[in-house]
Amino acid sequence: MGLRPSTSAPTVGIVTVTEEIVPSQEAAFDGRLARLLRLDQRRILLLIGLGIVTMTLLIVFSGGQEVLTALAGVDWRLIAVALVIHYSGFAVRGLRWQQLLALIGHPLRWTTVTALLLSGWFVSALLPLRAGEIVRVGVLRLPARGRSAVPVADSLGSLVLERTLDLLAIVLLGLGFGYVAVRAQLPTWVLAAYGVGLLGLVVAGGTLLIAPALLERLRRWLNYPLWHKALDFAAQVVTSLRALARQPWLALLVLVESLYIWLCDALLMWLVLASLGAVVPLVSAAFVALTVDVFATVPLTPGGVGQIETVNAALLTLLQITGVNVGATVLVNRVISYWSFLLFTGIVTVVTGVGQLGNRQPS
Repeated sequence: MGLRPSTSAPTVGIVTVTEEIVPSQEAAFDGRLARLLRLDQRRILLLIGLGIVTMTLLIVFSGGQEVLTALAGVDWRLIAVALVIHYSGFAVRGLRWQQLLALIGHPLRWTTVTALLLSGWFVSALLPLRAGEIVRVGVLRLPARGRSAVPVADSLGSLVLERTLDLLAIVLLGLGFGYVAVRAQLPTWVLAAYGVGLLGLVVAGGTLLIAPALLERLRRWLNYPLWHKALDFAAQVVTSLRALARQPWLALLVLVESLYIWLCDALLMWLVLASLGAVVPLVSAAFVALTVDVFATVPLTPGGVGQIETVNAALLTLLQITGVNVGATVLVNRVISYWSFLLFTGIVTVVTGVGQLGNRQPS
């Protein structure tokens, strides 16, 4: 995509994600979104501090010198392959989101949606509870030359579809690999996590089935304009979600893409173990990675720092695989999947100009 400098002043630097924001819309920019996008040094330092504490504890409780010895012998060729596989999953994520947006009437460039997706990931890494999703919705609702604004209900619907596909892929792959890897030996806390995931999928599917009739009944319940506006918004989100059911071939395609996305996590874990000299069956490594993903569905800390490392270490210990250094495995995995990606997405956020939105003062 060609990068065209904006002819309006002041320039805000949005060149890839939002292309050129129409000047007349700048005054309407939501101040809360601007504050969320602000690249606060305090947040970054707190995150780095939490990461250092987590890594230190991992090294101490996993054998100290043994962890450092294992890290010194890592096979960097396998690490390079793991990096490529991990990053390719996000390229497919961008493609999938592009397809979902096109499905509900908003065809956008792959470069645009992928850059915005990466910037959203970066914000989620600095703030808990997937705050980057708000960024993605907020930036899409800003009109740009060459495209119209994407209504909040439509972009929100595309994100709900993403999360549903992710959860479906994780549960299918995790339960499948888990059955092969450990069969009936799954502990109660792991089974409970998958049970919650399955329940969420069932509830989501049932809600979509009854939503049109339910919304119509609620519309007749109260005759207030504000109530009807809220129901209209909900109906628009439901329409976006139900659109995929009317396109079975596209539904199959995005499901396959979702399976690939989460298989990348499984392959990353397997390659990290192999790089540290551990001969581990792919099914066992995949089970660990995907179960961690189930627990990380709702990150309680920015980027799940501390939360993900703890679950990862517990699962690797549970499998009792010979030759696996738990501390070294978790450290290398997180350096690839989180810390290297934090740096990469931070660069994308700055280069595309999304981070500069946080420095703007709302009118």
